[in-house]
Amino acid sequence: MNPTLKRVIWLLNTAGFVFYLVWLATMSNQHILREQDGIVYFLPVIPFFFVYMLLFSPKPPPPSGSPTDSPPDSTPDSIDDHFSAPPES
Repeated sequence: MNPTLKRVIWLLNTAGFVFYLVWLATMSNQHILREQDGIVYFLPVIPFFFVYMLLFSPKPPPPSGSPTDSPPDSTPDSIDDHFSAPPES
């Protein structure tokens, strides 16, 4: 993603989140923390967190040739070795 676009989205999301929290704080005529229906006022906060999670860079892939690239059954300690029947004498 373009760094400038990412910064603009980050700033708009932060501004919207702050303004929403300020709006919630100024609602002094309702007791949203004391009523069961008050959770409805906090549900719009969830999309702000999703935008923040999407803006984080993904974890870089492991370098090629690392041991994690090999298939799981190519190790000498595979499951078949542990659970095979003992050799008959």
